[in-house]
Amino acid sequence: MDVIVPVELGILSGVLVALILFLRMALSAGTVKSFQFQLAAFLSVWAISEIPRVLDSIGVINLGSISLYGMMLHTVSMVLFAIFITYRFSRFVMLKK
Repeated sequence: MDVIVPVELGILSGVLVALILFLRMALSAGTVKSFQFQLAAFLSVWAISEIPRVLDSIGVINLGSISLYGMMLHTVSMVLFAIFITYRFSRFVMLKK
């Protein structure tokens, strides 16, 4: 598969901008228990995890030996994210009644 380096660098810059925005959102949240903080913290971790992937795709680093572990970690994190969203949404619906 051919990698278009300028496109990957554009993706990397977008991820870095998103990371800055998520960190700003987390810092502006009133409390750690707020949905805004929790979502921003999770999305910050997600953005940070994209940086090595982009660097691997353009050949700066080689993650071939740990790619399976990365895929498993990604799967676990997406399941936890789904549980988090479901829990927070169900609390919102229950409190609204």
